[in-house]
Amino acid sequence: MSDLGPAERFMAGAIGEPGARTFYIYIECAGQPSWFLLEKGQVEALARQSLETIERSGLSVDEAAVEHLVNGPAELPWPTDPGDVRFRVGGMALRMDEGGSLIVVILQDSESDDEPSQTTFQVAPEQLRAMSIQALDEVHSGRPICPKCRLPENPDGHRCPSSNGHHPAT
Repeated sequence: MSDLGPAERFMAGAIGEPGARTFYIYIECAGQPSWFLLEKGQVEALARQSLETIERSGLSVDEAAVEHLVNGPAELPWPTDPGDVRFRVGGMALRMDEGGSLIVVILQDSESDDEPSQTTFQVAPEQLRAMSIQALDEVHSGRPICPKCRLPENPDGHRCPSSNGHHPAT
């Protein structure tokens, strides 16, 4: 288990074009960057769970600080080498410790070649809320959803399964 400590930066985002994006979580603790590779659905689940946890917990959130984080320099640093990524995420959890600190737990994908790993870090409620807002914006900025089959439409056309794949969706 690796405890990174309090996060100075905590972001989620994607690189690439819609339909071919790679999603990451970026954490910077004690000046050390860490990247974790994950799926789009995992980013969305973390963001939604985070917003629900903040609301249910009754934590005080400085909305001006959230606004500053959301509208501030939001450029997500990307890993420049595949070795920069700690591991592919298999699962995540969010909990609160006895002192009221929010703890994010990231579990390594069990199909990885490495020994399963777990990484934890602390975030402020403002960081968690800002990450969630940015992550949901990123998730929803992808390909449009077909109204017939509810699957993403490709930029070069969509063979809708609701039409048995024979006709482009209209």
